[in-house]
Amino acid sequence: MRDIKARVTSRTDHAPGLFSLHCSAPDLAAGVRAGQFAMIGVEGRSRPFLRRAFSVADVDRHAGTVEFLVKVVGVGTACLSALVPGEEVALLAPLGNAFTASDLARGDRVAIVAGGVGVAPFPLLLRELGSRGVVADLFFGGRSAPDLAYRAKISPLVTGAEKDATDDGTAGEPGRVTDLLARTLGGGGGYRRVYACGPTPMFRSLARVLDGKGIAAEFSTEAPMGCGFGVCLACVLPKPGGGFLVSCQEGPILAPSAVDWSRCR
Repeated sequence: MRDIKARVTSRTDHAPGLFSLHCSAPDLAAGVRAGQFAMIGVEGRSRPFLRRAFSVADVDRHAGTVEFLVKVVGVGTACLSALVPGEEVALLAPLGNAFTASDLARGDRVAIVAGGVGVAPFPLLLRELGSRGVVADLFFGGRSAPDLAYRAKISPLVTGAEKDATDDGTAGEPGRVTDLLARTLGGGGGYRRVYACGPTPMFRSLARVLDGKGIAAEFSTEAPMGCGFGVCLACVLPKPGGGFLVSCQEGPILAPSAVDWSRCR
């Protein structure tokens, strides 16, 4: 973990309020692993003053840049949306654990389930899976078509099938993305591992879909956090049987069985 001063190099808009921020951070680009995250702040401008957590979406190791996918939901993300190339951000990174992929072999098949901006950590994972010859299917869902606007970036990285769903039916099939996966599994689809990132209701539903299937799974939890290294305890998640785990220290990548999803808000 390092405190890095990074310059914004470019910005890519995907839909109103959804954009990628590209920053120059050569050491981070060289060493970060898929699933890890950064705490991002803008000195003198972040309100409230705590940094915000963002998955590292992708890297360009040749250019020494990292990409963060940002959805504007409040004053902190609105501050990031106002940045222009050349301005400086503070990155505390890399933080957290990473997705497991080293045990996968050429020809293995995995599923990636993403809900809205929860698609953020998967470009980097898809690049790693592709380099190993692993076939990855993407199940991408959101409330409406703009939530899937990141497809223009991520779809070319998908080495298997892509199946999309929206709550209102404006893109892909109408309904929940977890229903798409359930139907695929019910039709005989098999996977070595399921990776997922999205809102808590999606995790809760997906945990039920996978229960008893004997499929390894890793969820990239998105609990709100204030520090990213286990001091503020804002990101605790309830454990089955009682007690709590600290998402930023023990995760954010967790097995679905590590969390009591019925007690998550």
